[in-house]
Amino acid sequence: MKRVFILVLDSLGIGYTKDSHLFYDEGSNTLNHIAEFCYKEKANFGRRGSLFIPNLTSLGLGLAAEAASGHFPLGLNKNTKIIANYGYASPISFGKDTISGHWEIAGVPVLYDWHYFKDKKYSFPNKILNEIVNINSLSGYLGNCHSSGTSIISDLGEDHIKTKKPIFYTSSDSVFQIACHEDYFGLDSLYSLCKVSRNIFNKSKYNVARVIARPFSGQNNKNYIRNSMNRKDFSVKPHDITVMKKLLIEKQGQVVGIGKISDIYNNYGITYSVKADGICDIFNKTINEIKIAPNNSIVFANFVDFDSLWGHRRNVAGYARDLEYFDYLLPKILSLIKDNDLLIITSDHGCDPTWIGFNHTRECIPILIYSNRKKNNYLGHSNTFSDIAQTLAYYFNLSDMKYGKNILF
Repeated sequence: MKRVFILVLDSLGIGYTKDSHLFYDEGSNTLNHIAEFCYKEKANFGRRGSLFIPNLTSLGLGLAAEAASGHFPLGLNKNTKIIANYGYASPISFGKDTISGHWEIAGVPVLYDWHYFKDKKYSFPNKILNEIVNINSLSGYLGNCHSSGTSIISDLGEDHIKTKKPIFYTSSDSVFQIACHEDYFGLDSLYSLCKVSRNIFNKSKYNVARVIARPFSGQNNKNYIRNSMNRKDFSVKPHDITVMKKLLIEKQGQVVGIGKISDIYNNYGITYSVKADGICDIFNKTINEIKIAPNNSIVFANFVDFDSLWGHRRNVAGYARDLEYFDYLLPKILSLIKDNDLLIITSDHGCDPTWIGFNHTRECIPILIYSNRKKNNYLGHSNTFSDIAQTLAYYFNLSDMKYGKNILF
């Protein structure tokens, strides 16, 4: 029986890439800077002392970080016995966003530019905005700027509730985000607005990667809460066949997307999706799917909180705390790995919580592969995240992917 379980620790970069200067990210290093802050006791909020992730360290995370950046993370135990295969990868996709990273992991690097809305104050073109307003019979809109989600909801939430005007905003990623109150605007109305907006962008000259529904609740700016469980990404379909789709076609296999995985791939190559929110919920639902996963299957989970709650908000202590919690839970999955199974722990980009601004950082990612039969090997430096997909193609005996190389067998 052949099964693969992929856990993406969203934004856990391990060192800036050679081309990071093009993104103004030279010097960024998500894991090492978190470890440094913890070691120097600058992250003693809800936790204390050096970063304590012994299970991830035993899988080779610290050594992968050292290989990628030249520095072993401060406070981690370098003498830990390694029980997995470990290495690191650089991206060849043009962007440092979620879709580019995930698609490249699946064997489909994004070798073209998305459209980015670079104007900070008046971000979106009037023609697009007018079309969205007219088709949806809106009285107008709020925002139309760069912002973090928590900030713009705090600033404009009360106006939104009074006027029912949706809040439009973006970031350095290729995204058109719409924030609306679940009760006063309605979740179904928000999803409908996003679908229409997605179709409008699809027909336009603007190659926008994602339209994102950002629902929130609460009565005023002191208690607004973004409801991550009901967030939904309306993405474009991958431009080429992913390793998941190959598994479905060539082996009649099964692919389960947990969290936002299905949205990232626009449900392409996904058998079914499991909604989950938060480290514990995503972890428990991943465990449930591992227990029932059949032959020729992939269970694919994204742990988004590292990125959305801590990386973008530049919260080192929160990031460290959730890394330690994930590490604490990890043995529950390790105990379920059978002889022919592969457990892959990786990331999609960086989001250094010590870095300037609130955007992603251009970084290398770890590739940790745990197997009961093949372990304790240094996998080296992968020149593309797609080495993961090519390795899976070999493992499942699929036709070759266009990009990447087999790094395990």
